[in-house]
Amino acid sequence: MSIRFEDLEFSYFADRRAVLPGLTAEFDAEEITVLTGASGCGKSTLLYLAAGAYPHSAGVVRRGRVTVDGEEPGALAPPERCRRVGMMFQNPELQFCMDTVKNELVFCLENIRTPPEKIEARLDEALEFCGIPHLKERALLSLSGGERQKVMLACLTALEPRWLLLDEPFANIDDASARAIAAKLRQLHRERGMGILAVDHRLDNWLAVADTVRVMEGGLLRPERMEPAGLTPETLEALGVIVPGRSYAPALAPAEPGEVVLELRGLTLSHGQNAILKGVNAAFRAGCIYAVVGESGCGKSSLFGALSGLYPYKGQALLEGRELRRLRRADLGKVGFVTQNPQDQFVSDTVREEITVGLRGDPRAGEQSEAILRKIGLWRYRDISPYLLSQGQQRRLGVAALMAYPCKALICDEPTYAQDRNNTRAIMDALCRQAREHGVALVFSTHDRQLAEDYADEIWELREGALHAYAGSGL
Repeated sequence: MSIRFEDLEFSYFADRRAVLPGLTAEFDAEEITVLTGASGCGKSTLLYLAAGAYPHSAGVVRRGRVTVDGEEPGALAPPERCRRVGMMFQNPELQFCMDTVKNELVFCLENIRTPPEKIEARLDEALEFCGIPHLKERALLSLSGGERQKVMLACLTALEPRWLLLDEPFANIDDASARAIAAKLRQLHRERGMGILAVDHRLDNWLAVADTVRVMEGGLLRPERMEPAGLTPETLEALGVIVPGRSYAPALAPAEPGEVVLELRGLTLSHGQNAILKGVNAAFRAGCIYAVVGESGCGKSSLFGALSGLYPYKGQALLEGRELRRLRRADLGKVGFVTQNPQDQFVSDTVREEITVGLRGDPRAGEQSEAILRKIGLWRYRDISPYLLSQGQQRRLGVAALMAYPCKALICDEPTYAQDRNNTRAIMDALCRQAREHGVALVFSTHDRQLAEDYADEIWELREGALHAYAGSGL
């Protein structure tokens, strides 16, 4: 069994340059293959084509074909396609249809005509396999990004397809959970014979389970097939992927702490009967950079969601001494947010307009927006919808658009997820420069401890519902 691309040329627009300019490649179901490469090089597009989502829902195949075990996935009826191939998106939220974890799994199993009397046992088995039986009755909207990725993996496990296609499956998951899931994937491959093709910018979680690593550049695959055991830190860094333990070597000016911009006093938050935050206290000063770390599901996104007004909370969140919930409309722009899902924050029809909306009234808005887009590598996409960008490109746009606003505080939920090493550095350098030069309090969450240690003036760990100062950190 294999996935084959035969001289495939694919473009999102009939009159634009091809994203895949004649891809020929084959992936064997007997191997776990990890595909890596720079952000925006076509990796996710390859997966969508193999899953049969493209060109049915977007784009144009100009020539060539893709087959999964000898058949074109787009030509299969949905139930048969689900049995042939299952895909986890970078943002699994885009795949959910129901309100709770249980209902989502039931919906999946009903769509492949599972006998009703077998559904409960099968979904329980899938949740147990993924280590999340405690999430069974939870509302999907109340879950963290990492928990949603685990739920989507449970859905795919329950469907038992011949192939699993995984797009950045560990992007929002802590290292311990990522290693546990990688071991589960290896188990699925060995015991159930599932072929696995994964896209990732971090290879460390795959080194013990993957058989082959392939590199993509400019919509094509490099010819070499690399064995994970032979990948040294130097090789990984040369590939542009994240190397655990290797410094990002930021060039930051020393911190000059200003006045407290944002202060949290006894902030508490619950999702239904689940207490998530239990009296969070913290103070964030102008010109300083703060990292928030913690295990998947510990409440980082809930904390940021409370500050953005997404979730109601008790206690106080004060911006320059004024409660966030009572800010006047004119003051709302003083706090900027990069959400875990960048699509939630887009407000314009084109990439260029997404930048210029924050520069209104600036006589140099056109010139500045071009400079910003060129710096983040999105100038050639300036006239298309932000929703047609890859997830990694959307993340870069979301961060860049936010920095066009005159904020007092920047709150960034996983600002570097799904990015290669170079783009990770570019995003963090830009955010930190904004903090230093404009006296902004920058607060970001991350599962990358090296990133936190390199860039943050203070590191806070969220555990047991409260923020705790990280050992050794402090201004």
